[in-house]
Amino acid sequence: MNLNKLSINKLIGIFIFALLGPLPTAEAWGPLGHRIAGYIAQERLDPDVRQLIQDEYKISNLADVANWADRVKKKRNQKPWHYTNIPRGQSNYLKRRDCPDGNCVTEVIPKFIREMTGPEVSKRKRKEALMYLVHFVADAHQPFHLGYEDDKGGNEIKVRYKRKWTNLHALWDSKLIPRSAKRPLRYAQKLNRKITRAEERDWLKTTPLDWCLESRSLFLKFGYPEGGNRRKLSRRYIRKGQEIIEERLVQAGVRLADVLNRSLGN
Repeated sequence: MNLNKLSINKLIGIFIFALLGPLPTAEAWGPLGHRIAGYIAQERLDPDVRQLIQDEYKISNLADVANWADRVKKKRNQKPWHYTNIPRGQSNYLKRRDCPDGNCVTEVIPKFIREMTGPEVSKRKRKEALMYLVHFVADAHQPFHLGYEDDKGGNEIKVRYKRKWTNLHALWDSKLIPRSAKRPLRYAQKLNRKITRAEERDWLKTTPLDWCLESRSLFLKFGYPEGGNRRKLSRRYIRKGQEIIEERLVQAGVRLADVLNRSLGN
């Protein structure tokens, strides 16, 4: 009797999964990528800024709040804040065309920088602004967040990777992040040690719009597999994607720390 019930329950579960199809793909770096960027930024915070964030907002590590914006986006109807769609054939961003309502990652980053330091803004809102920034600065560095609306930033482009079907967005979100990143703190520390002063200076000469345009350029040059072969991604494509992802996570962490140091420092 128990075996029959178990079999029936398993069949029901399989039937429901078949009806629903695969779970929807996240529209942001996977949780691991966001935590890595958060750890990199945390290590680069000025001591007074690190202490202020701890004392004022009870946030001991930026990585701990790096995925908060993903957790609230559905309930708060904030999904479009995580990306910016730019039409095919266009490489530059135009607010009136691409984000007239201001509800895209390109526009919300400067908005939350202002809110985080606004003297008239409540403490709760300032903390939320900081947590949004931890997430959205990383989002702006994911090339597929500056993609095309018609394929939902690569979510509708199916590809095979390691003998399994996935989609381009998920591939760049998390699947190309190396195994060594499974220990995100140690991985972030390793990446931090590799940054040169010259790289840091160049990366910090930019604005949030520049970060998005960098992502757009990378998306256009390297986002789609050569020849449209989705069944077998080339080694060259995988290797280049991994290189880009590592650099973008590092840039996100460095730039996030700089935003917080300049905004919240003495």
